[in-house]
Amino acid sequence: MTEDVSTPSAEHHEVRYDPIHGWPVIFAPPRAKRPNSILSPTAQSIPDSNPFAEHNEYLTTRESYADRQPDTKPNTPGWHVRIIPNKYPVLSAPAGELIDEELRTRNEATGCHEVIVESPHPVANVCDLSDDQFLRIFLSYRARLKVIANEQRYAHVTIFKNQGRAAGASQPHVHSQLMATSFVPPMVSTEVEYSRRYQLHMGCSYFQELIKQEIQLGTRIVLQTDAFSVFCPYASRFAFEVHLLPLQPQPHFHLATDHEVREAAHLMKQTLVRLQKSIGATEFNYILHTAPFADDSSSGFCWHWEIYPRLSGIAGWELGQGSYVNPIYPEFAAETLVSV
Repeated sequence: MTEDVSTPSAEHHEVRYDPIHGWPVIFAPPRAKRPNSILSPTAQSIPDSNPFAEHNEYLTTRESYADRQPDTKPNTPGWHVRIIPNKYPVLSAPAGELIDEELRTRNEATGCHEVIVESPHPVANVCDLSDDQFLRIFLSYRARLKVIANEQRYAHVTIFKNQGRAAGASQPHVHSQLMATSFVPPMVSTEVEYSRRYQLHMGCSYFQELIKQEIQLGTRIVLQTDAFSVFCPYASRFAFEVHLLPLQPQPHFHLATDHEVREAAHLMKQTLVRLQKSIGATEFNYILHTAPFADDSSSGFCWHWEIYPRLSGIAGWELGQGSYVNPIYPEFAAETLVSV
């Protein structure tokens, strides 16, 4: 894992390749100068009939999990974080038979699709929550993942957050989502398999080597602690894309310690606040990449969070060619975020 350590110039065009997925990213700084090159955040007001607000529990499905005040009953007020089955799920509960057709394979989309309601109060921006509330969200993520892992019904769980219309949110009240699937999503599957091959041939974890190199270079680091690194990846697909990784490889987020969860939550909030203060990025997605439940530590895979500010959309080139155009080099993005 070596790279040219020179910092690109502000006008230089360059193609970088993602080391795991292989997709090309064309860095084209002049594109940032286009009129309306940055999307303006879309204001979303929270309606009075907000189904996610406290005292409106009757408007939602019955909760699967809740971080609650003592002596309060399920599906009543008195909660801090509440996890409920999605009323409009992507996945269905019953299992189906595998159906083979010529050149095609299909199966029933079975699984578990839930909503994590992140506050009992009508808040639209997760950055406005207290540090304690933000920690409760991450602890709830881990708690629900543990339960699903112990059930041994699904192969993998993805947790993701869409904030703002540009990021795909249909409900402005702060929330994230969980999808447990019978298959491993291709993005994670590719990362795990790459990590396994790297571990086999190099005798060390790819993710540990990645962090070591990023720390040595320093030009893409946003935040650094004794246990975590937050950085803008070398082949960022999107402007101001940020990844959050623990320094010690651990494949499963649900096995993270209290200290690790606390620090990850703190760094995630700090990163989101920096994105908001520096470039006004209030609309974003973040996604947890955690290993399939059947995977063990021998693969060298490491759970991590990926953050994608929604500053511009993807268009024909990205949709049709599997390549990306990014107007902002990650080195400049990191420098901007560090300066906040």
